[in-house]
Amino acid sequence: MIRIAAILILISALAPAQAGDRFSFDDLAFLEGAWKGGEDFTFEEIWSGPEGGVMTAMARGVKSGTLAVLEYIVVSDEDAGLVMRFKHYNADFSTWEEAGPVTLVLTDASENDVTFTADPPSETVKSIRYWMPDENSLQADIVLIENGEEGGFSLLFERSNR
Repeated sequence: MIRIAAILILISALAPAQAGDRFSFDDLAFLEGAWKGGEDFTFEEIWSGPEGGVMTAMARGVKSGTLAVLEYIVVSDEDAGLVMRFKHYNADFSTWEEAGPVTLVLTDASENDVTFTADPPSETVKSIRYWMPDENSLQADIVLIENGEEGGFSLLFERSNR
């Protein structure tokens, strides 16, 4: 009996995390701070630490010296887990998303690496993965759905002193 209990404990310790396991803001701590990347098109994200059950970020994209996009991101701790919502804004503050924010749920996390996934995918965004290739770089891999086809792009940021 003891042998069976020991085997079951070992199996459960080695099993991958289940979908019901809770992630926490600690999994997102590596995002905190200011990040900037790009040349002709520069993109920056500034992430605040968690406060009041949410973590927020502001983003700005500038192309050839002209504002191309603003973005506001909120990650909240909800019954479903950590939920990311964001909206994009034009320079005149009109929004890209007419039906409300894009909503994703944190579905995978390891050290300095998190993935938020839409289930079902929104009209445009399937997932966003943030990860650190090294201690001063942050990469965002965005998987998009366009005309029923999967595509996307990556943004590479360096830690900024902003």
